[in-house]
This record gives sequence, C-alpha cells and structure tokens, in this order.
Amino acid sequence: MRQILILSCVILFMVAGCSTTPRATLLPAFTPTPAFENPPPCWDGELVYHTQLHQMLLLNCVPATANADTLGGIWGWDGLHWRRLAEGSPPPRVLGGAAYDQKRNVVVVYGGRSLSTDTCSADTWEWDGALWAKRDAPPPSPCDHFELTYDAAAGRVLLFGGLDQAQSPVHETWSWDGSAWTSIATEGPPNRAHFGFEYDPNHAQVLLYGGYAESTLGDFWSFKDGAWQSLDLHGPGKLSHFGMALDTDANALYLFGGGSRTSTFTSLSAKTWVLKDGAWRELSPAVSPSKRGLHAMAYDPERKRIVLYGGFTSAGDLGDTWEWDGENWICLVSCN
Repeated sequence: MRQILILSCVILFMVAGCSTTPRATLLPAFTPTPAFENPPPCWDGELVYHTQLHQMLLLNCVPATANADTLGGIWGWDGLHWRRLAEGSPPPRVLGGAAYDQKRNVVVVYGGRSLSTDTCSADTWEWDGALWAKRDAPPPSPCDHFELTYDAAAGRVLLFGGLDQAQSPVHETWSWDGSAWTSIATEGPPNRAHFGFEYDPNHAQVLLYGGYAESTLGDFWSFKDGAWQSLDLHGPGKLSHFGMALDTDANALYLFGGGSRTSTFTSLSAKTWVLKDGAWRELSPAVSPSKRGLHAMAYDPERKRIVLYGGFTSAGDLGDTWEWDGENWICLVSCN
C-alpha cells in the first residue's frame, strides 16, 4: 500500500492534529458573503448535493498551497457561481470522507490524516447548514483512503475500504446513523483505496468500482440488503483515482479520468465512460476536461447535470468547474 501514500507527498502544507472539541461545543456559524468566490485549485475533494440548500457542496478539498482562508470550509455551487457557505470547519484533514445524510439533513465528515503529526483524525463531525458539531462516538476501523456514501434505503451513511491507523488495509463495511458507527459486513470486495462508491436509488443499492490496492483494480460490486455481490460488468478496465457519478434520472453511471497503472501520474486519462442498460460504453464528446485524477464529481438531480471540480495532474492542482448535460462536457469556471 506504499504507493497509495505517495499521493500524500504532493501536498505542500501541514495541518493541525485531531480536535479535542467536546460534543457540546459547536463551532461558530459562518454568514456567507454575498460576493462570489471560487474554491482554490485542489484535489481529493468531495461533491455532495444538498437537497435543502438546493446546491452542490464542495468540501474536504486539499489545495497544494494553503492558508487559513483556503483550508477547510464549504463552497456552494448554484450552476453559475461558487460562494463560500462555511468556514471554521473541523481540523483540516487529507484522504478523509464526506457524505450528505438526506434523512437527517446534515453533512457528515469523518476521518482522514493529519500530515503534521502523521496520525489519524478519528473524529466524526456534522454540519447542519449553519453549525459544525463534533459527535462523540468511537470511530470505525478505517482511518483514511476509504469512501463514504449515503444509503437512502437504510437511512445511514456507509463507509468501505481504506487503511487503518497503522496503515494496514481494511475491507470492512460500516454505517453511521447519527449516533454510532456500526460494523455491518466483514465479507465482500477486497481492500482498496481511491475507488468509485455511489448510491443507486433506482435499485436501492450501493455501487463500487475499481480502485487501488497493490495495483489498479477493475472489479464491480453492489451492496444491497446488508450483503455484497460481485457483478460481471467489465468496461473501463482496471482504473483508480477517477470520478464517478450516477445520473439517477437517466439511470446511467458515468466515469471520468483516473489512472490505469501503478504510476498514476503517468497514466492519467481524459476518457468519459457510461454504464447504461447493462453495458459500458466509451463516449467521444467534442470537448472534455483535461487528464486528471482525484477530482470531485457528483450529480445534481434538480438541474440534471453532473458537476466535476478540480483534481491533480503531473503539472499541479486544478480549479476548473465542468458540467455534463448527458451529451457533452461544458466548462463554466476557470476554462483555460
């Protein structure tokens, strides 16, 4: 798993250690400025659609050069502009996870790693649209490199994969219900990092594709009714560090970018793939985002667009915003 951690070396800043904020302490609310503000170029961010705010949220994004104004925080995307919606977030972490709990209307952030202390940020935080609150709950086994998604059928946030505090691989499945983390499966996909993890509401299942262990992976799995099942769907092949989003209206799963070899920087792609009607197909849009990895990607069900932000290349971090309308990629911000 040493290669997985190589990506951490591209970060040029150090962050604070784990918070000791008690559960009763809330971080101050942040009043969004009316001025538009783009997020910094960054990688490994999370895009989640907030149904109450009617916006796409970007958080946990890691800029190469950071200061107090760019570390942490939440940016909202309305389809035309970015605006910062929150700051004073939990202590910044890398390679953690975030998901939006639709049932309880909160953004859940867990885990990641502090580069300054090289220790696990084994804390769980929630943002209710105004305030951050730390949840005093024993953490799950994974520390970083895992993925989170919200399972609407179960009404819980799911976590899979990653590395534990000793940086050993974990292939357990955990759930968060707002008060406790619970191990719900120890069998299923082999351990991995940097994989696709999406909830499919049309079939009440979670989909998992690809990722990285000792090498890149190309297997496909579904999690439904508390059990994992391997799916015989092989299209893009072995791939990691890509973006994945499900167009729930078209019932189409999209993948973009990522790397196909151990040396991720030398194998990044700008390919767009779609899984629809049981078959994978590579698309050929006239315009496309550039080659990249660890970009944020999610579906906006109100505007019926897939949003893509940032990522990394061998030349540095990216800060462009793209949308997929079902047929073409459209660049909307930082379109150099």
